[in-house]
Amino acid sequence: MLSRPRRVLRTAPFLQLALAGLVLSLPSCRPPADDTGVPTVQAVPAGNYAVAASAPPSQAFATVPLREQTVRRHLMFLADDAQEGRAPGSPADHRVQEHIREAMMEFGLEPGTPDGFRQTFQITNGVRPRAKKRTQLVVGKFQIPHSLVPFAHDTGNKPVRAKLMFVGYGIPGEGKNSGDYADIGPSVAGKIVVALDGGPDDPHLDPSSTRPQTKLIAARDHGAVGFILWEPDSKHPFPNRGTASDLEIPALSVGRAGSESLRAALGGGAIRKAAATQALQGLERGAVSRGRARMATPIEPVRLETANIVGRLQGGGSGKTIVVGAHMDHLGLGGASSLAPGEQAIHNGADDNASGVAVMLALAEAAVALPQSERPHNLVFVAFGAEEMGLLGSKYMVKQLSPEQRRSILAMINFDMVGRLGDDGLVISGSGTSSSWPDIIEHARGDMLIKTSEDGFGASDQTSFYEIDRPVLHLFSGTHGDYHRPSDDIDKINFPGAVAIGDVAARIIGELMQRGAGIDFVKVKRTTPKRGGFRVSLGTVPDYAADVDGLRLSGVRPQSPADLAGLQKGDIIQNLGGREIHGMDDYMAAFATMKPGVEIPVQIDRGGSKVTLKITPAAPKRR
Repeated sequence: MLSRPRRVLRTAPFLQLALAGLVLSLPSCRPPADDTGVPTVQAVPAGNYAVAASAPPSQAFATVPLREQTVRRHLMFLADDAQEGRAPGSPADHRVQEHIREAMMEFGLEPGTPDGFRQTFQITNGVRPRAKKRTQLVVGKFQIPHSLVPFAHDTGNKPVRAKLMFVGYGIPGEGKNSGDYADIGPSVAGKIVVALDGGPDDPHLDPSSTRPQTKLIAARDHGAVGFILWEPDSKHPFPNRGTASDLEIPALSVGRAGSESLRAALGGGAIRKAAATQALQGLERGAVSRGRARMATPIEPVRLETANIVGRLQGGGSGKTIVVGAHMDHLGLGGASSLAPGEQAIHNGADDNASGVAVMLALAEAAVALPQSERPHNLVFVAFGAEEMGLLGSKYMVKQLSPEQRRSILAMINFDMVGRLGDDGLVISGSGTSSSWPDIIEHARGDMLIKTSEDGFGASDQTSFYEIDRPVLHLFSGTHGDYHRPSDDIDKINFPGAVAIGDVAARIIGELMQRGAGIDFVKVKRTTPKRGGFRVSLGTVPDYAADVDGLRLSGVRPQSPADLAGLQKGDIIQNLGGREIHGMDDYMAAFATMKPGVEIPVQIDRGGSKVTLKITPAAPKRR
């Protein structure tokens, strides 16, 4: 599941995509099958299943329960240490793709794209030195060990030469020369700023203000010519992953290995070990190095290929399609989205989201066993790539669909984190995206305790389909302390519970199979944001995959400040409160200076026309 921004977040989850022109293979419309048959007690074999002959679709699906051994088999492959955390674009990612493709072929699914099961797309994942180039950070006699960050500027063949200046945490205030720049702001111009990672223990501190990108932007706004993120206690390199966003000045990270040299260069003298408390002894905000530093970042983006794996099961001719999905990627060895910061270890993501893929595959296996006459609608099963990087796989798939193909999608059902079913039961989000969902869920619940949430937006792939006005459901077994940590492992999985969730989904699909005319779509009116901690709420839904100068909106929440201001889906925000917006990092930095109830201007590009609106940020509501 896509992580929410928090104090340890370091990279914006949006990437540039190279569109390859692939689309789902959807059949031409034919008259729907007659689903009024009377169920009989006679059973007919289909593989190793027993299916009630002529059963109505909902009952037919109910008679084909998912196999626990199928869920177990695929989950144990996906969450094994051998897959190294399934990072998008990695060799392990390609092994996982092939495993899922072979499973779909084994079940009898057809390829779901014109080019086969694999729908490839490009991602950007961090930066690297250009050929025959190397990065530098030198102050006098000090060669300071450092690591790359994915939001740095390419210095080309001209290193930056300037004195270092320590600015504490480097957290901006509500205006220039405030916050950590109070009293020292004017003297930052022409310096290379050194800012500590994180922030003070202050529950009122807006998380957006502690993002490294926000700190760099604040330094740049004060005239800095370079930026160093200082992590005195970190033994590991900065997680150089995710989008490669150029924030206009060179940037590097210095961890424990370089702390003593960096502190000495700032005039702090030698220390015995690079612990944060010792590293800061004798250093004051505003400390400047005696000599000039030489800083070089001759870098380029790292571009990789990943894919969605798409299988299709032909229905009985209704011309409607139900999409069933789950994302297959996870965090690799950790990185910016890990909640075990500084720990380089395999993040197996057994619950997030090996569990969802395994249940999706077991559901595909069960669906194939049904006679075509019992499933009038087509079923498309998708293992999405690069979800953790900003729902990139599902957004890519949706962008390839024609308007007719989008309209043919009856509904989208998403599994994300379904491996930890406990006493609190199953959570189903999106129940408000169709007036039919409450009744369908009630009929499908069986003995399952279910809690529902109406909102169609969320931190998983159903959002991409909700944004194109399709009814969606997201099945989720709940949060836990192992989320985005190396401890999310196979031994914590409730396999019977995962199967039970899959059975609920099968019954939901059975109910949908009975509705030849489809179900309606409802845009949910909701003002309560899903995440807390931020000082303001705007109600915007960013398009993380958009390749634009600014921040493109894939939606706005009804009755939110953005909606009331007149912002619309497709608008590109280019200035917010006087700050130029070139991407997600600038947008997040703007949050650090906004106040609830204080109106600010927002300039947008709407279809090539420049429009200026007024928006009044709201205080976020807590649940």
